[in-house]
Amino acid sequence: MRRPAFLCWLLGALAGCGEVLTPSRTPRYPADHPTLPGEFFRWTTDRLPVRYFADTRGNMAALVAHGVGLWERQFLYGEFRGALVADSNAADVIVVWQDSVPPAAPPDTAGAVGACDGVTTILIDSASAITEALRVELRVQPGFTLAQVAACLPRVAAHEVGHTIGLLRHSSGPDDLMSGPPRVDAPTARDRATAEVLYHTQPTITPPPP
Repeated sequence: MRRPAFLCWLLGALAGCGEVLTPSRTPRYPADHPTLPGEFFRWTTDRLPVRYFADTRGNMAALVAHGVGLWERQFLYGEFRGALVADSNAADVIVVWQDSVPPAAPPDTAGAVGACDGVTTILIDSASAITEALRVELRVQPGFTLAQVAACLPRVAAHEVGHTIGLLRHSSGPDDLMSGPPRVDAPTARDRATAEVLYHTQPTITPPPP
């Protein structure tokens, strides 16, 4: 296991340190919302884990848990953590189906982009405070097979979870999870770098009340 640079410096030759890790040079995309220039939202440590309520119909709970897990793994020090809760009244984020609930089907990734979509609603008052639980809605698009919808939903759910952790703006990189619509199954290095910067920047938008 590589030791941090400062530890190698302190221990010197006795530590047997190998290659020193260097700061990430991964490009980032803007993390600020286009309608709120310069303002940032992220969950503070005292609000972790973020509480997610998932629609009890279909496989929504599995989709949300998968998306939350993907984003948790992007952080080295647990800057973001989420947990599913059974009561929507106790949730920080509510994730529901917008209309129909798709039946389970084996996923088929061919042509699945656009087979579903989602929207995240965040209500912010004039004092730059989020006033209530964030709301995510997932929707199935017509004209696609059940298998294509099944392949689309995990991507879109993870994309919308990305919005709920504070990545309010879409990436301009078509291969990032936070591009719209998402074409990949997990956060890229650019997604990760942007999230890391966001979670080490003083937020100007206050989380919703606990």
